[in-house]
Amino acid sequence: MELTKVSVITTTYNEEEYIGKLIKKIRSLNLNSYIIVVDDSSSDNTAKIAKRLSDKTIIKKREGQTIGLWYGMLNSVSNIMVTIDADLENPPELIPTMINEFINNKCGVLIASRNNLPRISEKISTKIFKKILNVDDIYSNFRVYSKDCLKDFNPKLGETFGLEFLLFLNKKRCKICQIIYSPPPRRSNPRIGGKLKANMKAFYSTFKSLIGYLIYYS
Repeated sequence: MELTKVSVITTTYNEEEYIGKLIKKIRSLNLNSYIIVVDDSSSDNTAKIAKRLSDKTIIKKREGQTIGLWYGMLNSVSNIMVTIDADLENPPELIPTMINEFINNKCGVLIASRNNLPRISEKISTKIFKKILNVDDIYSNFRVYSKDCLKDFNPKLGETFGLEFLLFLNKKRCKICQIIYSPPPRRSNPRIGGKLKANMKAFYSTFKSLIGYLIYYS
């Protein structure tokens, strides 16, 4: 039986240390995958490595993760789309389980939620939005989406680290599912920045998303 076609999308900015390892790990899963890398004009060799190993590499100006994922989704070749961080903090070996859960439960999106959120901003933000979305990790971008459910999506809020996708799907009444997993240790220099910077970015995203929810998605 032919495997279901899956588009796997990741965004990058100066991820030459990780992008090749990620793509090779995804290939080793023997999925019927189409790997899309959206690069925010990296200054290192990320795009060069991605072009050699991925199915499609898109190079664009630096606009952040949410816009990058959206670009990737627009280039998806299948209805099932997996989004994953490039730095291996999301274990690729979990993807087959996620896809099975997504299909079996007829989800619009399935989120792999971390069982322990590392930042205070993520904990507080998730507590706020859990009342709306019933998700334990709103800033996890380790997800499986239905492209059909996102057909009319057009980002309005800028960088929300993927939260705007969930607000849109919730308004459309596409089913939001999740599984819980234990993440590997975080890398020492996360892309979002150090603890203070990362918390400030997350809190700003949460504030924007609350306003956006009231204006566009309630």
